[in-house]
Amino acid sequence: MKKLLAITIPVVLLFSACGGGQTEEPKAADASNGAQLMEARIDSMRLSMEDDTIYNARGAQELLDVYKAYAKAYPLDSLSPEFLFRAAGLSDPLGRPDESVVLYDRVIKSYPAWPRLVDCYYLKALTIDKMQRKGEARMAYEEVINRFPDHQFAQDAKQMIENLQYTDEELIEKFRLQNGLEAQAAANASQPPVMDKAQQAAIDKAAVEAKEKAKGVK
Repeated sequence: MKKLLAITIPVVLLFSACGGGQTEEPKAADASNGAQLMEARIDSMRLSMEDDTIYNARGAQELLDVYKAYAKAYPLDSLSPEFLFRAAGLSDPLGRPDESVVLYDRVIKSYPAWPRLVDCYYLKALTIDKMQRKGEARMAYEEVINRFPDHQFAQDAKQMIENLQYTDEELIEKFRLQNGLEAQAAANASQPPVMDKAQQAAIDKAAVEAKEKAKGVK
């Protein structure tokens, strides 16, 4: 009896090990199929929204929910940070900028190697700035500058920090004056240079002398 048990236990363990290995492949296949189905649904919803002639708030909310659901179901998938980033972009126009900031932070913390991380930092700063949280916005802009000093967004962030000192009305007036000066400079560049009287007299004299000299040659 003891000999029989000694033989039976290893056999049972062997079958258990084999059985465990066989169940992993279907699970992986199911996960892959599920991700593909969700991705196809996302593409369909996104294209449908692009075809809408007016803003579809309900469609945007549904797409946002699917983006977050995908990232929750497949957190290690390479598309998850992209979908969370898009979800952040949808939250703000839906009137939930705080959720946008949370989603940008989620990408920053969960996917630090994502190639478009600078976009998250900068758009997060812009969103906070839009909410009139100037102190927090300044820190968010400074983080862009410190982390990505050579990126164009670092230069943009410096300009945005400078603009924090102005009210909305002052900014509008500043941009109006700036655009006016740029338009005037462009208009001046397209016109021939204006000569003073002395320059014009010298040109006229040279033309007369050239004409008299031509008559003498004839």
